[in-house]
Amino acid sequence: MSVYQTIVRNTYWSALSTVGGLLMGLITNIVLARALGAPQLGQYNYWLWLIGLLALIASPGLPQAMTKYGAEYLGRPERETASAIFARLLRIELVLGAIVGGTVLIYSLVVPSSDTAALALVAFSVILVVVEVFFQAAAKGAQDFRVFSQASLVGGFLYGAAAITLVSFGYGIYPLLLAYIGRRILTVLLIGWKLPNHYTVRGLPTATIPPELRQRILRYSRDIVLIFATSTIPYERFGVFFLKLFATDVDIAFYSQSFDLAIKSMAIPAIFTATLLPTFSSLQGQNDLERIGRVYLSSNRVAAAAAMPIGLVGAAVAASVALLYGPEFLGMAPILAIFFVGNIGGSIASVSVAMLYSVEEQNYIVRLNAVMALCNIALSLILIPSYGAIGAALATCGCHTASSAMTVAHASRRLQVELPFRMLSRIFFAALSAAVAAWLISTWLGGLVVALAAALLLYPVMLRALGALDASDQELLTRLSQHLPQSMERTYHGLVQFLIRG
Repeated sequence: MSVYQTIVRNTYWSALSTVGGLLMGLITNIVLARALGAPQLGQYNYWLWLIGLLALIASPGLPQAMTKYGAEYLGRPERETASAIFARLLRIELVLGAIVGGTVLIYSLVVPSSDTAALALVAFSVILVVVEVFFQAAAKGAQDFRVFSQASLVGGFLYGAAAITLVSFGYGIYPLLLAYIGRRILTVLLIGWKLPNHYTVRGLPTATIPPELRQRILRYSRDIVLIFATSTIPYERFGVFFLKLFATDVDIAFYSQSFDLAIKSMAIPAIFTATLLPTFSSLQGQNDLERIGRVYLSSNRVAAAAAMPIGLVGAAVAASVALLYGPEFLGMAPILAIFFVGNIGGSIASVSVAMLYSVEEQNYIVRLNAVMALCNIALSLILIPSYGAIGAALATCGCHTASSAMTVAHASRRLQVELPFRMLSRIFFAALSAAVAAWLISTWLGGLVVALAAALLLYPVMLRALGALDASDQELLTRLSQHLPQSMERTYHGLVQFLIRG
């Protein structure tokens, strides 16, 4: 299989996993919200948040290093070295996971006021999540996206079915955490079963890793830790942390559900930008700066064309979406709207991030995100005590949007190109028109499905009417058809020809 065919296959499985996870997650969350109510759902979301945070602490850049160096040495091919890297990093992950999980367990036993049962389940979950994420990274390094995408889909479906069954019979948080643990065990087994196809795992090989390679892995992991510490953790984790200190479980429920839904929705535009890093890196290797600039500008327009309608239409129908979770979740609507709009900038900035990584300027991202993390802390301390979840959403999205804008500006200066603001404004007005239509229909008729269908039909018409995309975008959009099943290619090409007004 050629490199390009591998990219096509991996993008397909990644997209399938993303869309499937979004749909199943939405259904599960709606049922849990209606059955548990906002306060109890907030408590459950807090424990899931804590598991995710502790798993990040126990995985200091090692999964990302496994993906990079696993792919590098399997591609040479040097399976023995790749297997040695897998064995060494897995041992480290198991030790770190046991240390973090054990610390949580000891804390639950020593501190009388702690929730011993929940923390014990959290401790066990951390170890499982650490192993699962590492196995996923190893599968990515082997260019086998099918393995963990299928495992994710199966695990997500069975967890959703189990969670819905449990709450239907009146069970609460502890059984749900057990179902969460069961999902992680299943995923680890499904991925681990296929890894021997790529790595020699029997007996965990003890082949030595050259000192120079160890240093490379260490430096790479250090950079990843810095990026997580200055961007991922502040953006994804600070809100819940400060809400636990200054607000209520209801605020945590509103914030968590809104964040999760908006992030998963914006994963759809990410499908279109996932292959930009290798593309920019290849052009950088050819020193083709002119073409890098053309691809960069066109990619920004395509990313905006995908992200803006999701963000604006999502904000327009936020009240109707919130009602899906139950009447008591109507107060979540403004928070959900903030997250939908606040994630537009980040989706567009992913193009600039890929470009900066390709020219090895990730230090700029680290420095900028460090400043934004401090701003996030300051805004959270100011806004959350008075405004709860709305304040947390404003702090998070405000800093994220500012960071995205500065990243795009820096990348544009780096390439010495001017962003096509005229074209971007046309895309914005096309998306805004669809959002207004969706808002009017959802408000007057109360039909969420009809509102979304109307927006979906109106948006491409407005893109064409406003001439928001031009012939320079057609090459990039046409290339994306290679990532689609053959049965969809004809429809996709027809849509592209419609959008690009001659």
